[in-house]
Amino acid sequence: MNASNIFTSHANLEDTQTDEISTEIKETLTLLKQFYDVPIVKFIDFREVYSEQLITCNDKESVENELLSYQQRCTQEKLYLFEDTFFDDVSNNTHKLIRFYAQYPIYSVTNKLIGVVLMADLAPKTLIGSQKDQFISFAQLLQTQLNKNSDSVSNQSTKPEKKNYGEKYIHVFSLAPVAFLIALVLCSFTALLLYTIEKKELQSNYNQQTQQLRKTLFNALERFDNQGLYISQKDLVIAGFLQSQNNYTKEQLNNLVQSQVSQNLTYKGYVVFDSEYNQLALWSKNNFDLAAYGFTNWLEKFNKRANKQAVEVFTVADTAFLISEIKIKKGSIYTLTAFDLSKFLKAVIGKLNTENYNVFIATPQFTLGKQGEVNPSIIKSSISALSSRFPPTWRLHVQPMNKIVRPQITKYSLIRLGLISFCVFAFVYYFLRLPRRLHSEIKQKNQLILNREALFSSSLDALPHGFAIFNSHELPVITNNAFNLLFAQVNKQNSQLSYSQLISIAQQHNIINHYHEHHKLDDDRNQLIDIGFTDGKWITVLQRHTDFNGFVCYFRDDTEAHQKECLLADVLEKSKQTNQLKEKFVTRLSRQLKTPLSSLKSLVEISKDPISFNEFKNNVGNISDACDQLESVIQQLVNINKSEIGKLKLQAKNVNLNQMINNNISILAKEAENKRIVLKNNITPELTVASDEKLISQLVIQLVTEVLDSSNNTTLSINAQIKNESKRNYLHLDFSLSNLIDSSNFITELKSISGDDITRFIDDKDVSLELKFFISIFKMLGGKAITISSNANKSTISLSMLVNIATKQGKGNEQGVPSSSLTNNDLVKASLVKASLVTNKHQNTLLLVDDDPLVEIVIRAMLKNENIKIDYARSAIEAMLMVSQNSYDIILMDIVMPELSGTDAMLKIKKHSDNLKTKIIAHTSTPDTDSKYVNQGFDDMLLKPVKQGVLINQITRILKDKSL
Repeated sequence: MNASNIFTSHANLEDTQTDEISTEIKETLTLLKQFYDVPIVKFIDFREVYSEQLITCNDKESVENELLSYQQRCTQEKLYLFEDTFFDDVSNNTHKLIRFYAQYPIYSVTNKLIGVVLMADLAPKTLIGSQKDQFISFAQLLQTQLNKNSDSVSNQSTKPEKKNYGEKYIHVFSLAPVAFLIALVLCSFTALLLYTIEKKELQSNYNQQTQQLRKTLFNALERFDNQGLYISQKDLVIAGFLQSQNNYTKEQLNNLVQSQVSQNLTYKGYVVFDSEYNQLALWSKNNFDLAAYGFTNWLEKFNKRANKQAVEVFTVADTAFLISEIKIKKGSIYTLTAFDLSKFLKAVIGKLNTENYNVFIATPQFTLGKQGEVNPSIIKSSISALSSRFPPTWRLHVQPMNKIVRPQITKYSLIRLGLISFCVFAFVYYFLRLPRRLHSEIKQKNQLILNREALFSSSLDALPHGFAIFNSHELPVITNNAFNLLFAQVNKQNSQLSYSQLISIAQQHNIINHYHEHHKLDDDRNQLIDIGFTDGKWITVLQRHTDFNGFVCYFRDDTEAHQKECLLADVLEKSKQTNQLKEKFVTRLSRQLKTPLSSLKSLVEISKDPISFNEFKNNVGNISDACDQLESVIQQLVNINKSEIGKLKLQAKNVNLNQMINNNISILAKEAENKRIVLKNNITPELTVASDEKLISQLVIQLVTEVLDSSNNTTLSINAQIKNESKRNYLHLDFSLSNLIDSSNFITELKSISGDDITRFIDDKDVSLELKFFISIFKMLGGKAITISSNANKSTISLSMLVNIATKQGKGNEQGVPSSSLTNNDLVKASLVKASLVTNKHQNTLLLVDDDPLVEIVIRAMLKNENIKIDYARSAIEAMLMVSQNSYDIILMDIVMPELSGTDAMLKIKKHSDNLKTKIIAHTSTPDTDSKYVNQGFDDMLLKPVKQGVLINQITRILKDKSL
């Protein structure tokens, strides 16, 4: 190779590298153009080697002039953004075509400026959020591509010797003798290894077949012994008969013997002997003279046998005589069975057949197989064993149908090993003889592909949000770490899922609970998609279709913005519901006001004319009734306001239920008439209870109004009765009617809590505001349960609430609360404390100050049986106002509250309060020492969450110290 060829090859290599870098830069600019959807993308190389531009707009000359003007204005090495070019101070161009311009510098390995990358748009555009960082990431990707050539050149210059050594080793191994020796060694090693493996495999098969043969022999021997036991079973029957019978005749024994053995075709005769060898019974076939044989010698030999558990067999010609001994209480008996040996063994051999094996029984007279008597020479390749139940001269043989041969390598195996070894030799020799140039070229191309893939991967992984490119089959081609983390749970089983499969599987496994594609115009290549994940993430996907029928997706995390939108929508929905409820309530009140107002107008017209005293007296009574009706309607507005601020309290007095219901019916009469509903009061006139008349009236009006909205053309009957349950009096108000329709949400929700314990009703439960207000009043009245029952076409709504039986008013009981409530301690604690009906003048008072309403529920529940009146303040300012108007024994003060802390409120209360006996307890979740709060001025401290026993003991101790 001469010098000119060397220079030519080096120049060709440099041209190839330059073309590759130019192609990569053009691909990056194309991706940048598609990602930001801009018509102008350009890279300016100050070395004038790799400059590229993509401009898809009209009047390119004017656009290039404006780009040059912007470049001249960008004098510093930093990120430039011109997001609005309508103003003269931004651009001095006369055409003003470009409305958006972005530029970022590109540096070399030595940190020297070598160029800039820019993009522009003819329409106003703004980079928001992470889009600036993404533009910088594209610039860094270009920078890495440009510096790759310099890196490879520097690596080649710094490591020439290592490369030469590698080429030298490759040259040595590619020599024919060296390659031949290496291939021969590997070929020999492979042949030896395969030979060893095959030999071990043959030995293993041989051992396995031998073991199976032994196992088969043992199984056949066990079945053979079982046949011996079967023969001796008839002896047990004879022995049982002899042992159970004290007196028997010889004829009886002969008959028993004949019944046991005569049916067996192989038996010729049967004899029973006692221990003295005396014959007890005998049976034989007609053509067989059993008595002709001498048994005494056989019995004596039998008694002298070594194995006392075995039987003994004597053979005469083709007849076998089997002798066995059976122990009984009176001694021993002996049985002798004569049978045709050939027929017996054929019957036995038929039961010993085993798959893949032949079984034989060898006796001194003959050898039997399953086909009959055979020549003993055919059972040479077998194994045998003796039976424990038959004579030692009898042997059981097991022979495999396929002969078991010892392991031996065949010629076929040797030929196969030789072919495999030759293939190994040829492959190794061919691989080692590959030309060095081809080997280097493959390595170089692979490294180039790996470097390019690593470059793109690292650049995409730098993006803060998910990014993926899908081909025409919707399969992912390029993804970054953010995308992989987003769909990590879906890609666990299969990483090669299409976009549609990815979304479908995520929806099936409840990973995605929301997927919505926004409407796209026919000529628009962009698609906006909203994806909601079950873990709370909200992803906005910008999907842009490309020229190769694929698409690029950018997954932007908009979780925080979506949460704000959902919160705003929730607030708007609740506000809408509240406004609808208020509108409905105002409409209802307006209907209820019409009746008393109409009555007043009529009375005013009547009073204009002269009337008598009796008529005047009647008019005054009618005016009083109308005023009561107006007051009942207006009281609903007052109670709603009090209920919202937590100031609703009971005012107990004697209530005549009949008069109260009549008054409510008068208010609702017009609405009932429009619905063709008859309101019927079935309450006895003398039924009077002690409770809050206005709250009960409001409860009845609200319920009857909802019932009127859910029915028509019927009769609504109202009944009331007092029931004593667990030494307490409960008022049961029943509202019965037919044709009740669940058209009202109130009635539907009321049915959902029918039969529940109202005292455990949670205020935060997802029900309407109407029902919450109804339940709050019902609980204030000592409500126990609401029950809705249906029988045929009749429905009954029953309200059960705690009341007292009203008595006549005395001097000491001006409010009409019965005196019995002062002596019944259980009733006072269970109901009157909660309803503020306690009249005990020594009742203790407690003010709870906390901005968390849940604390009020917990504290009230803990102290419900302690005869303590509890007031609640939501803030320190409200607490100070309540202390100025009331006197409290104990104040339970939260420390951390908005507007004013509990410590500051305590100091102000102690400074300005006249009641020095009020004890203020710090109620905090901060685990500080008691002395800290005592030093600040508190009387004591309780740690949140407080236990009921600790709270009661602390309050009891403070009240006791205060009384002393």
